[in-house]
Amino acid sequence: MQKVEISSLNDLNQLARCHIDCFPDTLASVLGMNYVRKRLEWLLVDTDRFMLHIRNEQNEIVGYCAGSILYRIGEGSSSNMFQYAFKEAIVGILQKPYLIFNKQVIKLYPFIFKNIKRKIRHLISKPKPISAITQKNNIAKAGLVVIGIESAYRGTGMFIQLMNEFEKQMIERKQQHVKLSVKQKNGRAIAAYEKMGWIKIETLGDTFVMSKSLW
Repeated sequence: MQKVEISSLNDLNQLARCHIDCFPDTLASVLGMNYVRKRLEWLLVDTDRFMLHIRNEQNEIVGYCAGSILYRIGEGSSSNMFQYAFKEAIVGILQKPYLIFNKQVIKLYPFIFKNIKRKIRHLISKPKPISAITQKNNIAKAGLVVIGIESAYRGTGMFIQLMNEFEKQMIERKQQHVKLSVKQKNGRAIAAYEKMGWIKIETLGDTFVMSKSLW
């Protein structure tokens, strides 16, 4: 078994390919390689976010996970990633017009309109920067953003390797409590998380929020 590596921007192409292989039916994958790559880039451009991966014997990334620590009230990794890759998302939709009527895209309409308003506002007046001190004074939200393992490598212990390293990275960042979200219908993932010590703490629609104390 290969060791877990910390991802960098140089790994983006392979990470994006791995993501699409792991989640071919998700909206992100349908929007295309450019969108997935830009979305994952958001996880690699700040020290409060990170990605980890494992390669096979052919040096291909076949499993990965990502974590983030957010400080601003109302922040969410998914909305931040969408905003960061907004242009690529719009291009992906325009290249596949049928996606305009896709249920997942329709759910994004509020984010799309909100982002357009934000960009217009930025053109009119330069927003005041939020200092790092102000951000750090808010309660941090540390969480697992995503974990994916290609089907051929599931059941090999790769999940445990990635999760253990994810927890190590959070401990190094002095985060005691971590959370994740998982679809209620994903029984296999829920069982795997529970074996790693995660517990369900909240239900949001069709999703469970799970939490774990690292010390």
